[in-house]
Amino acid sequence: MKLFLLILTSVLASVAAFLPAPAMKRDSALKMSEWEPDNIVTLVPKFKIKDGMRAQYIETLPKFMELVEANEKDSCVFYGFVGPTEDGYVICREGYNSAEGLLKHLDNVGDVLNEALQYADIVDLMVQGPGEELEKLKEALAAFGPTYYPLAPGAIRNKSN
Repeated sequence: MKLFLLILTSVLASVAAFLPAPAMKRDSALKMSEWEPDNIVTLVPKFKIKDGMRAQYIETLPKFMELVEANEKDSCVFYGFVGPTEDGYVICREGYNSAEGLLKHLDNVGDVLNEALQYADIVDLMVQGPGEELEKLKEALAAFGPTYYPLAPGAIRNKSN
């Protein structure tokens, strides 16, 4: 009988090792990890450089970077350009801690953006983030015709990045 109980206990312990752990509530798991809810507002403008204007457009990019570095330390999470591609497209990747941070950015770079728009057109504009933050941007961005993408519930970001 003792041998039987020993074997049964061993088998049950082995099986238990392969069973999923009890589900934790998502909020509890977030608190115990390196993750937090994502609240970043991203703006992704796609520019098409006008024919013969590549050099002039490229000369505006450092001006954007200088203004962001000098004036947006408290609100900009990331900022940079991708491209240009061979067919003349440039994407700006930008993230802000709130809708107000994005609006501050637009005010900060407005003059340089107007200069850049002499040499390139915005052909696509995506705005992504929490729905309540996107609502705050609709009036200010209306002239650009953006597409809004509200974050799905449960979006997370790493606390240390």
